[in-house]
Amino acid sequence: MAVMTTITYSAGTITPTAVEGFRASRPIRNLVQEVLDRAEPDIDFRPAGLRTGTFRLVFDSEAAALTAFDALAREELFTIANGDVDGLNMKFAIPEGDLDLEQDDTVVTMWRIQVPFQEVTA
Repeated sequence: MAVMTTITYSAGTITPTAVEGFRASRPIRNLVQEVLDRAEPDIDFRPAGLRTGTFRLVFDSEAAALTAFDALAREELFTIANGDVDGLNMKFAIPEGDLDLEQDDTVVTMWRIQVPFQEVTA
C-alpha cells in the first residue's frame, strides 16, 4: 500500500495522487577570506540556510488540481508530510515567483502543479 502525501493548511488538506521531482538545495554561508602573506585563509563558519527548491504534485482530475492550485496561492505556511520520503516532511512557504499548473501531454485527466518552496521553522 502506497503512503499518501498530505499538505495541510489553515482551511484544509491537499492530497495529491503522487509527488514527483523533489529537488532541494541549502545555502552554505561560510565566509572564506584570503590573508596576505599567509597560505591558509581565515574561515568564518556560519550555519547553513534552510532548504529551497521545487516539487511537482500530480492529480488525477482537473478539479482536484485547480482546488490545490488555488489553495497553494494562499498567503500562509503549509505543512507537507509523507511517510516514505523524509525529505518531503517540512513546513514551507511559497516564495516569490510562479506556481505552475500543467495538463499531462498523454493522459489528459492528469494534472501537475510545479511548487517552489522555502522551508521554514515557524
